[in-house]
Amino acid sequence: MNAKLDSGVTTRPVTRQTFDEVLVPTYAPAAMVPVRAAGLDLFDQNGKHYLDFTSGIAVSSLGHCNPALVAALTEQI
Repeated sequence: MNAKLDSGVTTRPVTRQTFDEVLVPTYAPAAMVPVRAAGLDLFDQNGKHYLDFTSGIAVSSLGHCNPALVAALTEQI
């Protein structure tokens, strides 16, 4: 089932197929599929919790779903 966010963006469930469709193929894909994240916390399709220590682009300094960043970006679109 798809969901529509307040911003008008339509989302769909994250699966291995959808993840592979949008992931930049820089690295070999991991077995886990991240489906949600907040701050340093990352959760896979099975609900397993990970700490994101990978120093990904922006995540290492801003965190996933940083409320201040989300608000600023939402205001700009």
